[in-house]
Amino acid sequence: MDLPSGTPRRLTTADEGEFMPAWSPDGKTIAYVTWTKAGGSINSVPSEGGAMRRLTSSPAYYISPTYSPDGSKIVFITGAIEDQLFADIRGEHEAGSPEEAMLHNPSSNGEITGPAGSTGTDLKYIPANGGAAVHIAPAQGRFPHFSDDPNRVYLSSGQGLMSIRLDGYDRRVLARITGKGTPPQQPSAGQMMISPDRSKVFLELQGKHYIVTLPRSGRDTVNISLAAPTANVPVKKMSAFGGDYLGWSRDGKSVSWSWGTNIYRQSVTEDKPETIPVSVTAARSRPQGSVVLTNARVVTMKGDEVIEKGDVVVTDNRIVAVGPAGKVIRPAGAKIVDVVGKTIIPGFVDVHAHMWPPRDLHQDQVWQYLANLAYGVTTTRDPQSSTTDVYAYADLVETGEILGPRVFTTGPGVFSSLGFDDKDSVSNYIKRYRDAYKTDTLKEYVVGDRNVRQWVAMACMENKITPTTEGALDMKLDLSQMIDGFSGNEHALPIQPIYNDVIQFVARTKTFYTPTILVAYGSPWTENKWFENTDVLTNQKLARYIPAELTNGMMRRRPQWFSPEEYNYGSIAKGAAGVVKAGGRVGIGAHGQMQGIGYHWEVWNVNAGGLSNLETLKVATIFGAEAIGLNQDVGSLESGKLADLVILDKNPLDDIRNTNTIRYVMKNGELFEGDTLNQIWPKQKPLDPQYWWGMGPKDNLP
Repeated sequence: MDLPSGTPRRLTTADEGEFMPAWSPDGKTIAYVTWTKAGGSINSVPSEGGAMRRLTSSPAYYISPTYSPDGSKIVFITGAIEDQLFADIRGEHEAGSPEEAMLHNPSSNGEITGPAGSTGTDLKYIPANGGAAVHIAPAQGRFPHFSDDPNRVYLSSGQGLMSIRLDGYDRRVLARITGKGTPPQQPSAGQMMISPDRSKVFLELQGKHYIVTLPRSGRDTVNISLAAPTANVPVKKMSAFGGDYLGWSRDGKSVSWSWGTNIYRQSVTEDKPETIPVSVTAARSRPQGSVVLTNARVVTMKGDEVIEKGDVVVTDNRIVAVGPAGKVIRPAGAKIVDVVGKTIIPGFVDVHAHMWPPRDLHQDQVWQYLANLAYGVTTTRDPQSSTTDVYAYADLVETGEILGPRVFTTGPGVFSSLGFDDKDSVSNYIKRYRDAYKTDTLKEYVVGDRNVRQWVAMACMENKITPTTEGALDMKLDLSQMIDGFSGNEHALPIQPIYNDVIQFVARTKTFYTPTILVAYGSPWTENKWFENTDVLTNQKLARYIPAELTNGMMRRRPQWFSPEEYNYGSIAKGAAGVVKAGGRVGIGAHGQMQGIGYHWEVWNVNAGGLSNLETLKVATIFGAEAIGLNQDVGSLESGKLADLVILDKNPLDDIRNTNTIRYVMKNGELFEGDTLNQIWPKQKPLDPQYWWGMGPKDNLP
């Protein structure tokens, strides 16, 4: 893209994923990394276009290539292919709440974190024209980059800004820069970039950007706090809105960063940045043709309507008619699919769906997405995605490059570690969700005292953003957030049972209550009950969609076991049922505990509280759609809505466990077999082979 207002143009022609471009010092070459299920490489291409050159000799996990200032070397971080294929970012979460603290210690609760025996990542370099890689040291940090010294590379780490010589010796922590917080929990800077002359650091801290003058201190680490109005070194605030991908110009006179679809460039002597908008578009996937699903029982979720023998007519990706069989207009040439004896319901909506595919290098297919779609989940909302990678994955689903449910998210949570101390700072931060992330929802995550939480609520109103909240095992917190106008409450109210006063309160405040009973607050997690009583390891459908490496990690030698009377899911479900019967709204949130089948476990958990089967199905469909503001398009079977539906072999109105008798799943007008995800309309196309197929448990496992 030519500045200041050119059009982006593609430099390469390969089909593999391409990430993390880096300019050579002379501006003539761009290095980048690739990724496929077979691993990746480091490549280069002329900046004006031309033939690609592969610089590494063997496939691996490569990230963050950066040229040395003399242009002779490319430093990068590398690791094992398997560690990225099976990566799960739960272990990288910030411990901002009781839920996050639990995610920090996956070994105690059986959550997936990736394969055992992860080898970690290493820092290496290769000649700029390609060749054998030279090991420097274990990486122990991210964002490798150089100053004007070609013999020393810098990284951001949990300890601070770190540097190490290319021969692997003399690792130093130059500076630790912290923000506002309660000791000893002061948050540290995220990405930190040394200036070419090594005199300054450009950094991100608590959602803002700063340039900090770095004092000369020999080998000692300099501790710099930005919590006070004045720091102990010169500091310049660069952006009140923050952003990603920080960098210095070669001459050290300006810095740059990105924020959503904009790139910003700012002189170190100026107060405002130059804005460079970037637009890259792709067409949404939209099938063509008409299909009639005929002779099925149709549970529409339009009130209590059940059509005992009905037709659902779909044209392209939307429903165009629903009614008694033979009584609706069938488009000329429409394909007729006879589903006599089956039951059609809207696609399931998971409003608390942590799927968390690998960050940085994006997979060309996500097993979490396949598992959920195969089990009938056609719309998801992740309330706290930890990173912004989910937005790219959501786009890939929208364009049809990845198969999966609709992916919506709050993006990264709004945590107390952001150090908000006035209404303006909150408002500035919340703008990123609207302007950069292009989302209309966020999650307030125990962001501070009630004043701060109210600032968040007000900022969301100003920016037309719907906020949900973390329950955080705190009844007073939960109720006050409902009073203050937050739309949702994630996780169960921790004091059970709840009585009519609280039930009426939740219902009348119109709070969308998602109890996530699988991770029940205030009692043992209900997932353990299902793991103890469900044969997960031999489930062939699950094995098709979830790598055995991960299933084994969850199921074999689980560290927890509970007697039936210790569980409290019945009380939580009874309270949720009370909210529904009082006119309130409850949603299904499977929390990502066991992708796919876990959604049904949660449906059955909620049903145990006394809801009718039809009421439970409403919770799983139209109420969930309302909770995330999408009920105009999904959640019920009505003309004009998106064609997302599930066709069941057995009637869930007779037995709620029949939600798992899935024959077909239709998402966006495309019809798939539930067991295989082979597409049967509008094209007949088998599911592509997945990288984990054939990687089952070894014969010698117990």
